[in-house]
Order: sequence, then structure tokens, then C-alpha cells
Amino acid sequence: MYFANGLFFILVIFIALVVLLYFFRKQYTAVINPANLLWQQAMNEWNASPWIQKLQQNLLFWLQIAALTLLMLALAKPIWFSEGIKGEQIIWIVDTSATMSAIKADKPLIEQSKQQMKQMTERLTGQEVTVINAGAKPKILLSRETDTAVIQREIAGLTVTYEHENIEKAVKLAESLVHNKDTVIHLFSDSVKKADLKSDLSNIPYEIHNAAGIQDNVAILSFGVAAKEKRISGLAVLENQGKKSKTFPFVITSEDSVVFQQEVTIPAGQQVVINIPDLPEHRFYQASIKAGDHYAADNELTAVYSDLNPTIDALGDVNPFFIKGLETLGIKTVQLDAKNSLGSTESGIILAEGLQFSELPKMPVIYINKSKNQDELIELKEPIMSKDSPLTEYVDIGKTYIKYASNPIKGNWENIVTSGEHPLIQTGTINGQPVILMNFSLENTDWPLHPGFPIFLFNSYQWLSKQTGFLGYFQPGEEKWIQLDSKKSVLEIYNSAGKSLSSLQLNTENFKAPYKPGIYQAVADEQVYYFSALLDDREKKPETAPSFKLNHLTANDTELALKPNGSIWFWLTLIVLVLLMVEWEVYRKWL
Repeated sequence: MYFANGLFFILVIFIALVVLLYFFRKQYTAVINPANLLWQQAMNEWNASPWIQKLQQNLLFWLQIAALTLLMLALAKPIWFSEGIKGEQIIWIVDTSATMSAIKADKPLIEQSKQQMKQMTERLTGQEVTVINAGAKPKILLSRETDTAVIQREIAGLTVTYEHENIEKAVKLAESLVHNKDTVIHLFSDSVKKADLKSDLSNIPYEIHNAAGIQDNVAILSFGVAAKEKRISGLAVLENQGKKSKTFPFVITSEDSVVFQQEVTIPAGQQVVINIPDLPEHRFYQASIKAGDHYAADNELTAVYSDLNPTIDALGDVNPFFIKGLETLGIKTVQLDAKNSLGSTESGIILAEGLQFSELPKMPVIYINKSKNQDELIELKEPIMSKDSPLTEYVDIGKTYIKYASNPIKGNWENIVTSGEHPLIQTGTINGQPVILMNFSLENTDWPLHPGFPIFLFNSYQWLSKQTGFLGYFQPGEEKWIQLDSKKSVLEIYNSAGKSLSSLQLNTENFKAPYKPGIYQAVADEQVYYFSALLDDREKKPETAPSFKLNHLTANDTELALKPNGSIWFWLTLIVLVLLMVEWEVYRKWL
């Protein structure tokens, strides 16, 4: 401990002066006064306040000395050594991956890391603090902040994002922000090892705080469903990563109903494969286990049932060029009898020509709008133009010759290919299903002779497959551009319980999957799409590692820092004020 303003100790002269004044004050001699009246008054005062009478002879002296001494100390500003934080610039890299949700001592690991950061914040002495989230794409949450209230607020807002951590990129980002030689980088995680730190700055000390907590874990490594021989079967792979054998129930649910349940026993360090031979048809299935481990993020896994490679059923008088083009691409195509098959087709994609549009089943359709009356055909004389669309990607249709076209079907369609004002290829929806309209037949064009024709067929097949209600699988928080056949540009995201999570503008924003793994719904124009956020496979094999330090010159974890207490002068001055009030009361009684 020392004093910042030691010059004020010169005020000790005033204390000495007070002592001298007491030495040279006027002395009184006791005189015996036999008057009964004065004696009675003195006794009454003595009985009323005996403690003041006993102390007032010297109390004023000690009160004045104490007040002057404390006032002098307050002006001198005492400072003492206390535990501080190394570095003038401090960078915190925080791991928010799924494994940080594991429970240890009834608290998630990330809460323990947050507690460490809060304790460090309380020991700050004006240093700059930068906070980096070490997600799949590391992000700066706070930059060179000195306000402890702002830092505490940012720490409180940290949550698990279920992404897989990218320590290497986070370290490179942190090192790019170093602008002071006296910088310390702290990394809060659960399993970072020295081999994971590829540091380019050997003079920057690192302190790795690993909140190791996962000692036993049982995980669902994989789970999927598929249609086989008109039945839906499933397969799941489970692993016991602990040191003891585990017995627990394996349950598959769909829309709050249990569709499969089995008791499973897995020896320590072993895997088991569970075959589910027959499942009722549902949009999605959720597998879960209740193994009583401390890491729950890998205890659930969702599978969405969707035929990603549907068969194309050709109905009507379909031009053979369509069939040959699709078969060349390896797409299974089946020619059906239109009269007998309209009601029996329930899945796949329909390729129809020569049928009434209103008779088509409620399925994704490529419809060739062919006029039966030759007099209704329209001769095309203007150049063929196409707009940017997934259907026309890598397709140079401008060089195609089309002699005649049919009158378009009435409806709210988007024009993809046109000749002047006449639409040739259109897209839209009917009965909630995607539709591609071709307002010309292959008999009136040389398009099958162009290399763009099979490319168009492939693009159409892919587009219709993706529009059948399943958007795909996403990593937690993954962003990508998606295109839906929606009249409106607003897409609403809901969880499996029907709670609205967010909305986005499809024409200006990327689609961003929720962070928490599970099944979700995306709704646009009353059309419901399903998608699933899946846990990264690397998060299903948690590891532990001890804390360590890197590039440190000493073995001490902390150093003694000079930390002035900004409130001590206030309390000392307040005590002086109280002493002055007591002194006045004593003096008043003395008068």
C-alpha cells in the first residue's frame, strides 16, 4: 500500500499544532463551593449524562485529532496492491459450440466461462477488452471496450449457438486485432489443445481456460429414413462414449406421437445399429434417447422423409424427345396410360401433354400446353428472350427456332421465356404444388437438337424436386440463398411447436437456419416447407483437455496491479463529518 498524494502528509503540522494548543490552554483550579443549590444542579447533570461527564475532559482532544488524521489520509489518496489482469489490451475468444451446453455442477459449461469473464471484468483497471465469438465464422462482439458495464452486458448475452467452433480462424482474427505489445489473449472453451493453436505471434501470451466437464456421453451418430418396397424403414447408429455400460430407451416420435420404441443396452466405448423395419408415413421423424448423460445436444436427431430423386410419370401423348432426354440424364421415367393412371399416381413428378389442365393430380407438373386445334396456334415472329431463372441456367434458348405457340393458360404465372409479349415457358403453383408450363410443343421447334434442351430438363427436374416441400438439411445458423415459388417475398420460420421464430425477405435477405438443432417449418403464401438443422458430426464426439498457458515468461497466472480505490476518500471524509458532529455535541454539553 502507498499514497498517491503523499505531499498532503505535511498536514501533520496542523495535528501537532492542535496538541500544542491543548498544552498551552488556560488551566483551572478546583474551588470548593458549599452552596447546596449549585451542588444539587451539578449532581443532576452528572446523573443525566455520566458518560459525557467522564469523557469530556479529553474527548474533544481525541475527536479533533482523529478528524484531522482521517482528513489528511483522504487527501493523500491511499492505494494498495490487489490482484489484477495482465495486459493493456485483452482479447477474449469465446467458444459457443454445442459441447459448451454440457452440464457440470448443475450449470452449463458456457455459464462457467461467463462467470470467469465476469470475475476478470471486476479486476480490470481501464484495459481495453475485445470479445470474439469463435463460431463457424468468427465474429467480433466487442471491440476495445473499456466500460465495464458494457463488457458485463455483452458477457451476459453470450449463449450457445450449436455451431462447430473454428478456433484457428478465431485466433487469426484475434492476432490481426493486436495493436499493443502488452496484449494477452484469453480463450474460453472446453477442449482446446496446444496443437489447435496455430499462432503467428510468438510474443503474445495465451491463456486457455478449458471448462472440462463431459466425462460420459451417449450420442445418436446418425438417423435416417427411406422408402423401400412401399414401406418406410429407418436406421440409427448409437454410440456409448463413456466408461460404463448404458441401458436406456430409444424412441422415435412424429407430430407428438410415438411410432417406435426399443430398450437399448450399449457396452462402454461401443456402437450399436438399430434397424426400424416399418414406420408409418409422416413428414418427419425425431429420434431421441434418455441416457442420463450430461450432454443432451446429441441425444436427438431429426430425419425428414422426402423423395429427393422422384420418378417422372409421363401422362398423355408425351413427345418421345422428352422421354429420351430424361433417360439420358439417368432420371427414371415411366409412361402411364392417362385414362387409367390419373387417380393412382400419388408421388413423383408428372410430365403431361395432351390432357386437360384441370384434370392433373395434385403433384409437381411439367405441362406441355398443346393446342388441339391448329387454327388456334400463334406464329412467332419476334426473338426469343429469357430471364435469369434456375430453369434457364446454362441454357441458351435464344438460338432456338420455335414456329408456333399455344395460347397461355389463365393464371398468376411468372414468365421465364417469351417471344415479344407471348409467354413460352412459365412457372407457378396450383393447389400448393409447383408447375412448369410450356406453351409450345416439340413438334414446332428444333429445341431437342440443341445442347440446352437436356440441360433445361435437368434444371426443371431439380427445381421441381426442391419445391416439393423439403428445403434440405442445414448446419446451425447456416446462411444460403434460396428461391421459392412464392408470390410474396416474406418467409416465416416456425419451430415444431408452431412458435414463430423469425421472418425474412426472400428478395433481399439470405435464408438463415436457426441455431438450435431440430425440425422447422418455413411458410410462404400458405405453402409449408420443412427443413432440419443438424448438429455437426464433430460435436457428437466431445473431448476434454486441461487449461494451459502459451508464450508466458513466468508461471504466475496473475500479477499484482496497482488499483486505486476511488471510493475510500468518500468514506474517510464521511467519517470526518460524523466526528465533527460528535465533537460539536460534546462541546455543546460542555458549555
